[in-house]
Parts: sequence; structure tokens; C-alpha cells
Amino acid sequence: MKRKILLFHLLFLILSIAGANAQQITVSGRVTTQEDGSPLPGANVLVKGTTIGTATDADGNYTIQVPNANSVLVFQMLGMGSQEVPVGNQTSVNVALAEDTRSLNEVVVVGYGTQRKLDVTGAVSQVKGEDLVRQPVLTATQAIQSKLAGVQVINSGEPGQTPSVRIRGTGTLLGGENPLYVVDGIITEDIRNINTNDIASIDVLKDPSSTAIYGVRAANGVVLITTKKGRTGQMSVNYDGYVGIRTLTNRVRMADARLFAQYSNEAAQYDNQPLPYDLNTIPTSSTDWLSAITRTGFQQNHNVSITGGTEKTTYLFSAGYMEEEGVLKGSRYDRISLRLNNEYTIFKDFKLGHNLSLASEDKDNRPASAFTNAYRQSPLVSVRDVNGAYGYSTRNNVANPVAQLDYTNDNVRGMRFQGGFYGNLNLFNHLSLYSNFGIETGQNRGTVYNPVYEVSSNQRNPISSLALNRNNFTRWVWTNTATYENSYADKHNVKFLVGYTTEQFTNEGIGGTRQGVPAASNYWTLNTGDASSATNFSTMGRETRLSYLSRLNYNYDDRYLLTATVRYDGSSKFPMANRWGIFPSLGLGWVISEEEFFKNQSLFNVLKLRASWGKTGNDAIPAGAFQYTITPGLDYPLGPDQSLSLGNTLRDIKDLNLRWEITQGTDFGVEFGMFNNRLTGEIDYYNKLTTGALIFRPLDAIFGSDSYLTNAADVRNTGWEFALNWRNTTDNDLSYNFGFNLTANRNRIENVSGGLPIIGGGIGNGQFTTQTEVGQPIGSFWVWQTDGIFQSQEEIDRTTAVIANTKPGDFRYRDVNNDGRIDQNDRVYVGSYQPRLYFGINTSINYRSWDLSADFYANFGNKIYNGKKAQRFGNENIEASRADRWTPTNPSNTEPRASNEVPISSTYYIESGDFFRINNVTLGYTLPEGVASTIRANRLRVYASAQNPLTLQKYSGFSPELPGGPLGSGIELNAYPVNSIYTLGINVGF
Repeated sequence: MKRKILLFHLLFLILSIAGANAQQITVSGRVTTQEDGSPLPGANVLVKGTTIGTATDADGNYTIQVPNANSVLVFQMLGMGSQEVPVGNQTSVNVALAEDTRSLNEVVVVGYGTQRKLDVTGAVSQVKGEDLVRQPVLTATQAIQSKLAGVQVINSGEPGQTPSVRIRGTGTLLGGENPLYVVDGIITEDIRNINTNDIASIDVLKDPSSTAIYGVRAANGVVLITTKKGRTGQMSVNYDGYVGIRTLTNRVRMADARLFAQYSNEAAQYDNQPLPYDLNTIPTSSTDWLSAITRTGFQQNHNVSITGGTEKTTYLFSAGYMEEEGVLKGSRYDRISLRLNNEYTIFKDFKLGHNLSLASEDKDNRPASAFTNAYRQSPLVSVRDVNGAYGYSTRNNVANPVAQLDYTNDNVRGMRFQGGFYGNLNLFNHLSLYSNFGIETGQNRGTVYNPVYEVSSNQRNPISSLALNRNNFTRWVWTNTATYENSYADKHNVKFLVGYTTEQFTNEGIGGTRQGVPAASNYWTLNTGDASSATNFSTMGRETRLSYLSRLNYNYDDRYLLTATVRYDGSSKFPMANRWGIFPSLGLGWVISEEEFFKNQSLFNVLKLRASWGKTGNDAIPAGAFQYTITPGLDYPLGPDQSLSLGNTLRDIKDLNLRWEITQGTDFGVEFGMFNNRLTGEIDYYNKLTTGALIFRPLDAIFGSDSYLTNAADVRNTGWEFALNWRNTTDNDLSYNFGFNLTANRNRIENVSGGLPIIGGGIGNGQFTTQTEVGQPIGSFWVWQTDGIFQSQEEIDRTTAVIANTKPGDFRYRDVNNDGRIDQNDRVYVGSYQPRLYFGINTSINYRSWDLSADFYANFGNKIYNGKKAQRFGNENIEASRADRWTPTNPSNTEPRASNEVPISSTYYIESGDFFRINNVTLGYTLPEGVASTIRANRLRVYASAQNPLTLQKYSGFSPELPGGPLGSGIELNAYPVNSIYTLGINVGF
């Protein structure tokens, strides 16, 4: 709480100083076309390096207030070239913009540099920072859901949780399926420390041609994050903040007390057991367990940034505080972040700079299994009885979820520093040398305390226990590159980059446990409690990489494009014989619209074809996975006197030929601009194959291990991507944008060494639900096919393929192979959690002072296993839909009879994962300059936002978004559902 108060004081002080020192100059003028001098309505007029801006009216006129005479005005309009004009002592500035027939001149970030979009021969997509901050999210990857073709983002509602990101499908089984994140040149695996308000752009490299420059780290795609920089001009201060609430988006309707009692009596009757409930004494009220464990959560975010600079020095400082209070009672996450990005011009061709960030996080965890327990617990059980004790049922083993939350003490605190220190030297006008040393270091402290309690014989802890762990890590990456860039005969444009990177990651952890620790938190140390129960552990790991890289870009007359890269990687994670690998790529492009024979047509402003091929790797396995470990302490009696001799042994099997996974892929794309570049789009076809994917291959028990890690699977992803965007500005202060992207992906296992399928998806009751096998997607659901319901004992007796103890009202299962029995050979594949199709729609409208944006996201063709519904042991609650179950008087063929048997994994629990969601809706209003100037602000905008306000889903559970590993994704069991978030916010610029 103290650090929150201090931060608010800091924000107030900064805003006060900025308001007191603000000076403004009013500038007006007219924007026209160079071609005929006609007015340009809707052109953007911005103060460079700030968020101050306006748009021209129907006659091309504008008026804007700038901070001072050092300000620079930027004039922009889609389809036109931009201009920058220093204000100086002018109060009237008129400009004429020239038409820009190419919409692909914007700059995108690629590996170790930037390129014009026109010159890119691979599949690269970009999202600007202003499009990210519209959503109240912790990480930027949450905000890009729906915005990029080929990028699937699976969110969670848990505070402080990062989403799962899949770029062009899942290409690995165990070797780390998430993309590589690079923040200002610093490689990282977690971007929760990055304040979204600090991000200038996100560029996603999707195909092996564009990712090959990152070699062994890039098999699952690369996400490049560029943070904002300071700009020349007087200091400007901006505050962005919002407050809001979080609510549970979807609820599952459960049986009330009477329906539950009826169901339980029927199940007992079928099993020839006494009826547990007297229906005449069933209370009319029922316990709503979901309401008992959830709440309306609070969320807030506050950010202040200060930018400015001179010709010698530019700076950006930002401070932010974010808090997420989860809908599950007790769950919470907060973060304080600081950033300082400076650049120093030592002399004209030599610059030094740094990008520094410091983040502190504090997270209170609560088990998501409470959602499953709330689903399963009897509605006849009260949260607490009349004496205040927690309620429980003697008829099931389900924990009281309220007690579960109350007795949970699980906290993680962390601090992370990221710093990039760089220098850039230009020589002879064509050669530049760049060096960047990036370091990331952090520490995490985890505390878990289990007090003494007893709710029931199944939910108790007779001895208190404390577990503490501390983890420190450091990663540094040193990158050095030389870039030669030149043009010959005004048509041959060459850019050649060479360089090397070296990287090291170290991780150290210590921890311990102790029992009998007092309940007061000031005693939660390892020197209290029972000393004889103390345990401790320590871990340490190190991994290193060394890489050499080069890239050649050739552009002939903006018509013919060539990109060739090669990277030579070495990783300490693999044996010496497999430590080094070469990762090449080649991309070709043809800008047809620049050809003379194409100049006379008027349909396309830009038309570009591109094709690429590349190879990347994946070394995301634990360091030393190929090394044997020796287990000591296995002494054995030998000799006549049977004296003990020291004994050690190898207890596991290792693959001494372990190597990284290799992904090889091709991409064919078309990019175009039409109708004066109001309509732009891209179409891509891709085909990528991962060979040597790592799996745990089964072993006979005689070897001492049941499996070993080896390269034994091939995975292919093929698909299509479509992206269209329409931008337009009318002559009545109205501008609008409509974007649409669609991805169709097919995932398939091409080969598993030895033909061994991989079983997964266990749900904790002895049943498993997925199998990964040749010809099927990764993690395919593999279950028995229901074929109606037996209506009578006579029907059962006539059927040869019947599971033992089947009764009327039970499912009939298909005898797929017609061998007269139901066994593992009758299981069928019924899809996977991987979607066949997903798309996003992004819209924005600006009319005078009003702005409205809306994003939509949809997902089709995947399946979900309702694990919480299937995880029954007996006498758990049921959904309200079970009121239509089979009875002798209600011969249903879809809902089986009441039963307390452990369910069989079947198609009954497989449901559609299709959904359509309103991702975000934001309505904003920018106050007139006169109102803003009363607080000495040059811009004041207020807005309201709704994130995930509505989801249309076929799935009957809490949420169709279920993050998880490749082999067991799409099972809703102990999952934290996605929330709806409603916020009110403000943007102020000084």
C-alpha cells in the first residue's frame, strides 16, 4: 500500500510541474494537394514527439496549439507523402502534400534492423502502439488478439497470467511452443514487465525466411517489441489512466437442491443402495457455490511519461502502476514499472543510448481448481453451518471451495531489470557499426503456507507447513553488427549485414520447507517450527549460445527484391557433435506495379508478389537433458562379512544424440493496394514442417525409466492467411477504418519414430482423453463414440459389444472394429483444440471530437473436452440440463440416466469450441481545446471501454479459451475463465 501512495504522489507532482511550465502557441493554416491545390480534408496535423494532434476540416483548414517555438508539425494523410515543418516564430503554416502511390513505404522492424514494407520478402505483420493501449491488459500479446493473421492468442482470466501465443499453428510437442520475444534487442521469455503504454510497435515475424536470422530460437516465430524513444523538442508530459471492474463472463447453470436430491436418489436406486434423501424435507434454498467464491474485481492502471530533448540528447521517462483484482476471491496481481530511454549524439555520426526498465510485481495466487470444486459440490451443503464451521458432504470427496480459498496462502514477489546499452557509428556514408549489450536480471520470492485446519476427513491439514523458495536469474546478450548500404546507378540498392551474438543465461534457486510453523505471518521463516522436519534444496543451471549471422538485401529499381540470410548457431544444450547448425533462408519479391506495362491500369496502386523459404531451429529444452545423472546412496552388502560398499547408479536413460528441432517452411504471398491505397491487403499460403520434434518415447520398465527424451516426431502446419484493410476520410470531419484478417490452418503429425502414439489429457479419475498419432493433429481427442442409449435390459442382452455392468439408461458405445467387444481399439478421433479457422475484425471511426473503435474475434473448427463435467467419482453436483436425463418414463437418447459411476471418456463430453466474441469496444471524446486549456493541457480525452463484454459460444462450460500445453490442450478442468472488464479512462497531455 505504501508504494501505491508514493506512486500517486509522484504522478501528482509531475503533472503539477508540467501544468505550471506549459507554454502554448496557436498555429493555423491550410493543407492542399501539390497536384492542383485542392484542399485535403481529414489530413492529420501532429506535434512531433507528442500526442498533440488535430485534423483538417472540409476546406483543409486546421488550428492547433503547440508547446513552444521549437515544436515541429507533422502533416500526414493516407495516400499522400508526409511533411515536417518547424514552427519557429510562425503562427500560420500552409503545406501542399504530394501523392504517394505506394502504401508500403512504412518501416517495419525485422531481425537486427528495419526495412520498408515494400522491400520485405517474408511474412511480417505490425501493430502500432496506439492500437495496443485501447484494451486494459497486462501484456501487449493479450491486446494483439484479433489484429494479426496467423497469430492465435489464447487468453486467461487469471490476474498476472500471460496468454498462450501460437504463430501459424503448433509445431512442437515438448520443446517450448511460444514464440521468441525480443524487446529492443534483448531476448526474453516473459514480457509481463513491459508496460504496454511504453510500446511503439510490435512486429511479428511469421515465416522461416524472416525468422531464420534468429536461428535456433525462432522455430515458433518471433515477436519484436520496440519501445518508445524521446524526441527533440520541449518537454511534454502525458498521463494515461483508467479504473474499472472485472466480472465473470459466463456462468454454468447447476442443479438446485431438489434436482440434485432427485438425481442422487435415482443413482442410488440403480445401484440397489438406500435412498440418501427424503424429498419431503429438501430445503427450498440452494447454495450457489460459484457466487460464494467469486466477486466483482477491481482493476486500475496509471501511467505518466515525460519526453523531450535537444539536438544532442533525447529522453523518455515513464512510470506506471497496474493492479488486477481477480474474480476469484483472493487472487490479485500488481505491477510497478519504470522506464528510461535516452539517446546521446556524441557527434554527427556517432550515437550512444540506453533502454532501461525496472519492474516490480506482487501476485497472490488462488487455485483455479476452486472453480471445479464449486461446480461439483452439493447444493445441499452450506458454505458454513449455524456454528460458523465450513460445510461439507459425507457423500462425496469434493472440497469446500470457500475453505479452500480461505486456507490458501500463496504469494510470489519479483523484481526484474532489463537494460540495453547501444552505440551506433556511421562511417563513409555507407557503413554503420552497431553494438548492443542487453542484460536481464531478476529475482522471485515464493511463499506458500498451509495452516492447520480440518473441514472434513477429506479436507484437512493436521500439521502446518511452510515452503519458501528464492530464484535469481541473469541473461545477457551481446550483439555486434556491421551494415553496408549503397545505391548504384540509381537502381541497384544493396544492404548487407554481418554480425555475431553471444548469449549466456544463468539460473540459481534455493528453497526449503518446515512443518509446525505458527500461523502468524511474521513467523513464516525457516528457523521457526519443527527443526527435525526441515528440508532444503538448491538448483543451478547455465546455458550459452554463440551465433554468426549475415543478411543480404537487394532491390533493383523498386521492382525486383532479394533477401538472403544465413545464421550459424551453437548451443550448449546439445552434445558436442550436434551443437552447431546452419539456418539459411531465401526470399524473392516482384513489385509488378512498378513495371512499365502495369502503369496504364488504374485498379492497383501496389501489387507485389513474394516467395520465401527458410530453416529455423528450436532448443527450448532443459540444459543438460542429454547428460546422465548418477544417483548416490545405493550401498550394497558384498563379501563374506557382507560389509556395505558405496553404490551409485544411473537411474534414467538419455539420448546421447539429442539435437534441436528443425523447422523448414515455404511462404507465397501477394500484397496489394487499390483505390488510391484506401484498400490494402495481403494473401499468404504457407507450408512448414518440423522434423525431429522432441517427445518422451516410452520404454520397458526393465530399463528403470518409463520413457526418455528424444527427437522422434515430424509435425506439419499448412494454411492460408488473408488480411484486408479499408481506410477512408470523407469531407465532413469523418474518417474510418475497417480491417479483417482470417487464418485457416491444418496441423498434422507426419511421423512418429517407431509408430508409437503419445497419450495425454488425463483428467484425474483414471481416464485420459488425447492421443497424438500419425495423420492426426497434435493432442487429438481420442475417445469412445456414443451411439444412443440403451432403453431396456432386453436391448442390452441382444447386443454383443457391451461394457460390463451396463444398465438401461447407459450409453451404447460403437464397436468400431466389429470384434464383438468394446476396448481401446474402438476409440475414435474427434478433433482437437487447434482451430481450423480463426478471424478478427477491427474497426475505428473518428468524427470531429468523437472516436469509436471495436474489435471482434472468432474461432471455429476446434473441440473442447468438458473435463469438470467428466471428472466424477460419485455424488457430485450436476448441471441443470441433466433434468432431461433418461428415466423409464423419459426415454432420452442424448442424456444418460443418473449414475455415480466414474464416467468413460466419450464423445458425450466433447463439445464445439466455436465462439464469436466482442473483444473490445471503446468510445472516446476529446474535449475542445478551450476546456483542456483551463488545466493548461493541450489535449484531454475521456473514454469508456468494454473488453470481452459478450461471447457467443456453443460450449456449455465457463470459457472456450483454455491455455495449455500441446498434448493436453482444450480440457476445461481447473481452468481460470476469461473475464469481462469495464473501464473508464482519461488521456491528458501537457
